[in-house]
Amino acid sequence: MPTLHDPIAISIGPLDVRWYALFILTGIFAGIGLSVWLANRRGLDGEFLLDMAPVVVISAIVGARLYYVLLQWDHFLDHPMDAFNIRLGGLTIHGALAVGVAAAWWYTRRHGQSFRMWADLIVPGVALGQAFGRWGNWANQEAFGTPTDLPWAVTIDPANRPDAYPDAATFHPTFLYESMFNLVNAIVLSWLALQVNRRDWLRPGDVLAVYLVAYGVARLPLEHIRTDSLTIGPWPAAYWLSLALILAGVAIAIWNRIGEGSSPQVATTP
Repeated sequence: MPTLHDPIAISIGPLDVRWYALFILTGIFAGIGLSVWLANRRGLDGEFLLDMAPVVVISAIVGARLYYVLLQWDHFLDHPMDAFNIRLGGLTIHGALAVGVAAAWWYTRRHGQSFRMWADLIVPGVALGQAFGRWGNWANQEAFGTPTDLPWAVTIDPANRPDAYPDAATFHPTFLYESMFNLVNAIVLSWLALQVNRRDWLRPGDVLAVYLVAYGVARLPLEHIRTDSLTIGPWPAAYWLSLALILAGVAIAIWNRIGEGSSPQVATTP
């Protein structure tokens, strides 16, 4: 049986199934399920999302890993095969979002559908998936914050403690903070997704804009107390990408009101 800090959930002969993989898979299926449910509630064809899901999910995983590999290029240049081993972690949400959104845009355009309409239904599922997936960091003892003695602090094994805090045993569970935020965000985004075309102040694409801004803003203070952040220049890489998400979200909201998106957009179901 796995111990509290054992990253392996189940061993079947020579095959080890890790908690990290289970949490990620749970998040993926929960997110898809929520998005399909929202689509059906909106009177749209949930089967279209199920058809799109493999393309978007696989693309997002590739983007999540590629972004991490690029930031750790020195290591993977010497150990190229490690780039394909995602069981130990190394999937970044910013990379997943960048490539996943591009894949969704391509897929919807290819099938003559409204990207903004479907994106509004996808992002609540993305937030829910993140809420589950962040627990993979707990299993791997990664993505935690600075030392703390708060009652909800997470205990980290000596081998996984940052070099700067060798004598500290308990740390901020930043993965828990983000998981809780993403759960609340999923609820809010789901409500908004059901209000599009019902509220005059909402436009198709606004839910996507809210997600990008909200997650970008929430990630900034969390990254401030992370102890294992990858960097680009003097700042954690997540700072740069979170700022990009915020700017993208603001741009989408503005475009929805002064550009092509200023009038309500109704797309046919496939």
